[in-house]
Amino acid sequence: MTDEESLRLSLNQATARPYPLIDTAEAAMRAGISHIGLWVEPVEDTGVANTRRIVADTGLTVSSVCRAGFVADKEGAELRAAIDSVKRALDLAHEVGSPMLTFIAGGLPAEDRDIRHAETRVRTALEELEPHARSAGVRLALEPLHPLFVDSRSVVTTIAQALRVVKDLPVQSVGILVDAYATFWDPDFHDAVAAAGPRIAGYQVSDFALPLPVPENMNGRLFPGDGQIDFTPFTRSVRHAGYKGPIEIEIFNDDVWKLPLETIISRTVASFKRHIAEPVNELERQSE
Repeated sequence: MTDEESLRLSLNQATARPYPLIDTAEAAMRAGISHIGLWVEPVEDTGVANTRRIVADTGLTVSSVCRAGFVADKEGAELRAAIDSVKRALDLAHEVGSPMLTFIAGGLPAEDRDIRHAETRVRTALEELEPHARSAGVRLALEPLHPLFVDSRSVVTTIAQALRVVKDLPVQSVGILVDAYATFWDPDFHDAVAAAGPRIAGYQVSDFALPLPVPENMNGRLFPGDGQIDFTPFTRSVRHAGYKGPIEIEIFNDDVWKLPLETIISRTVASFKRHIAEPVNELERQSE
C-alpha cells in the first residue's frame, strides 16, 4: 500500500467490533493503516486516558467518533437526556483528538408519522448543540441512513435532506457524513454531494448485500467489492466536492466479526486498495 493510500484509509472500529481497541490499533499499525474511527462505548470501556495512550503509541490519527444523537423520536426528559449525551460525546471526541462526532437523527416516532415534524426536532437539537460543538472543536456530522431504518434509527435518509436540516448552521461545527452504503441508491446522490461541498465532514464505505439479511438489520454490510455498489463514481464525486480526508471502512457483519483480527484487517486493506483507491487514483491520473 502506497503512502497516499494509507493516508486515505481509516479502519472504523466497528469493523473489528469483537476485538479490544489495543489489539485492533496494533494490527492496524502493522498493516500500514494510519487512521482509526472510534466508537463512544468502547472508548468509555477502555477509558479516555488509555484510548489516548493506545492511539499515540500506535501512531494512529482518529478520524471520527461514532455515534450520538437519536433525538427525532424523543421529547421532554428523554430528549434532554439525549442532548446531554451528545454533549458528553462531543467532550469525549475532543479528548481523544477526533475532528468529528457522527450524529444520527433518530427514528420516526409512532405517535407522529410526519417526517418534516421529526426533521424540525433534529434541527432544533442541532441548534442547541452547535455552540457546544464549536467550543469543543469537534464537528457534528449528521449522517443520512438508508430508508430501511427510517423507523428505528434515522428520519434523515438522503444527503439533500441532511443539507436542508443543517442549512445556515456554521459549517465549521456542523457538517454531514456521507455513507456510501446508506446513500448509493439515491438518483440525486452526485448532485447532492456537489451541493454539499464543504459540508462533507467524512466519508464511509461498505458494500450492500442482496438479498437483504433476515431480519433486516445493519449487520449485512460487506467489504467493498463483495456487494452491489460501484464505489468509483461515488468516491470521485465526494473528492470532487472537496473532501480529501480519510475514507473509513465500516462493516457491520456477524460473519466478519467471527474472523481472526488479522484476517479482518487484511481484507480491509485489500478491499480498499482494489475497489476504492486504485480505480479512483487511475481515473484521476488519466484526467490530469
